[in-house]
Amino acid sequence: MQESFQRKEVWEYPLPAIREALLNALIHRDYFNNTVQTQVRIFDDAIRFHNPGRLPEGVTIEMILREHYSYLRNPLITDVFYRAGLVERYGSGIERIIRALEEGKLPTPEIVSTPLGFTLTMRMNLFTDGYLQELRLNDRQIAAVSFLKEHGTITNTQYQKLNTVAARTALRDLNEMVTKHILERRGTSRRDTHYVLSRETKGPLR
Repeated sequence: MQESFQRKEVWEYPLPAIREALLNALIHRDYFNNTVQTQVRIFDDAIRFHNPGRLPEGVTIEMILREHYSYLRNPLITDVFYRAGLVERYGSGIERIIRALEEGKLPTPEIVSTPLGFTLTMRMNLFTDGYLQELRLNDRQIAAVSFLKEHGTITNTQYQKLNTVAARTALRDLNEMVTKHILERRGTSRRDTHYVLSRETKGPLR
């Protein structure tokens, strides 16, 4: 099939994730709190959604991620969006945000609930040379991250060949990156052990 010459827009963040974050902010806002406004703050490497209205007592971040917990702070507003076809099912917004970011190869969002409200932060791929240098990675490790961006996975043997180092040095470098949450170790045995870029890396946010 011949490709179209029409320009294709590529967004820094998946639009479905932005849409769900905004819907969640409208649906779950504490409208009795008129001292703090719903905030969307855009940074060079992240976008943060903050909403007055913390999670109810006894409900944790782990629960809404694992059990698709649904708490309707504003049932009438939720029903309006549901009838308009903007909400697929109650309690599935966070799940759709995470899925959209994963499909866009972006890190898992950071979700925080405090007495000040509920905050969801989406981050761009932070694995830039500048960011990696801030983490004090050496040149070998930075080269490995570049390799991973292109190939998706790396083994100890590939690391050795890439950087012309011994297995012990490769293992030390790789373990350090796992400790810093840059890499995730995969595999069930030594023979099939490999490494992928972590989706949970959290960079500094102002």
